[in-house]
Amino acid sequence: MSRENAVLNTKDAAMALSVTEWWARQLIARGELRAINIGGCDKAARWRVDPEDLSAFMVGRENRSRDLVSAGQS
Repeated sequence: MSRENAVLNTKDAAMALSVTEWWARQLIARGELRAINIGGCDKAARWRVDPEDLSAFMVGRENRSRDLVSAGQS
């Protein structure tokens, strides 16, 4: 798997969102941020976030369209 297609762990997803890892896990638990539970040997949740799902989450949280943002900068 190439690095640009690699899934993100909760720490990396949190960094991309500029939130704490705890908050990223809360978003996952609430179903707001789509993630995959890959589990572990102790059956604890180990979440991974697809970069496309992270992008979709961020787009869904925008409060203005990109057209308005770029038009205001002209």
